[in-house]
Amino acid sequence: MKKAKIWISACVYLLFSATFVACLSGIGNPITDDVNAVLFLKQNIPKDYKIPIRYIPKEEGGNCWVELNVYHLEESLKALAQMFGNISSNRDNITIFVQMLQDVRYRIGSALEFTMQDFECHYREDKWQTEHYFEYVENFLNAARHRAGREDCESPPCPTTTAPSTTQSSIQGPLSSSAEAVDCMSGSSCSTRPEHQHLSQVVEKSLVSLLLIPLAAIVSLLVWKVRARRRGKNPESQAENGDLFSGEEGNTPPLRTEAEEKNRLNTVETV
Repeated sequence: MKKAKIWISACVYLLFSATFVACLSGIGNPITDDVNAVLFLKQNIPKDYKIPIRYIPKEEGGNCWVELNVYHLEESLKALAQMFGNISSNRDNITIFVQMLQDVRYRIGSALEFTMQDFECHYREDKWQTEHYFEYVENFLNAARHRAGREDCESPPCPTTTAPSTTQSSIQGPLSSSAEAVDCMSGSSCSTRPEHQHLSQVVEKSLVSLLLIPLAAIVSLLVWKVRARRRGKNPESQAENGDLFSGEEGNTPPLRTEAEEKNRLNTVETV
C-alpha cells in the first residue's frame, strides 16, 4: 500500500510539473502551415487596395523586429478583415493570421508594451498595395516562426527632423518675421497671436458701428428740426401776404361808372 501511494503521488507530481512547464514555455509553434494562405489572399484581394500599416523597418528594429511589429500588424489585419463579409473566405483566412499574431504576442509577455514605448519615435505609417502588404505579412510570419526567444532590445537614437517652414521664413521673411520668432521663443504668444488679431478686428468694427449709430441719429434729428422750422415759417408768411393784399384792395378808390364820365363830358362841351 505504501509503495502504491508513493507511485501515485510521484505520477501526480510529474503531471503537474509537466503542465506547469508547458504553460511557461508553450508547446509547439504558434505559426502553423496556414501561412500558405497568403498566396490565396494576394489573388483574391484587388491589387489597387491601399492597406494602412504602422511598422518599424528591419534595419531599425534589429533583433526585436518581430516584437515591435506584432501588435500593429495584428490591428491592421483586423481592420482589413472588417472590409469583407462574415461568409467571405478572405475574412476567414485573415482571422487565422490574427490568431497567430495574438499567440505570438501572448508569448512575448507584458514587456512588449515597454519595448514599443522605447521605439515609439521610429514607427512609420504608410498605405501599401495588396502585393507589397502580404509580402510583408509573409516575411513577418516566417520571422516569427524562427524566433528563438526574447532578445534584449535597445532603441537607436531618434531621427532628427527639421521643420521646412522655419527655414523658409528665416530666409525669405523680412525683419519683422525674425522679431516675431523671438517673441514666439519667449512664450506661447505665437500660438495665440492670430486669435488676438481676430478679436481686435472684431472689437474695432463693433466700436465703429456704435459710433455711427449716434451720429446718424443726430443728423436725422437736425434734418427734422430744420424741416419743422421751415414748415412753421411758411404759414406766417402766407398770412402776412394775405392781409397786405386785402388792405390794398380796401384802400383803392372805387372805379367810376361810364354814365358819370359821359355826363361830365357833356357839361364840358356846353360850357
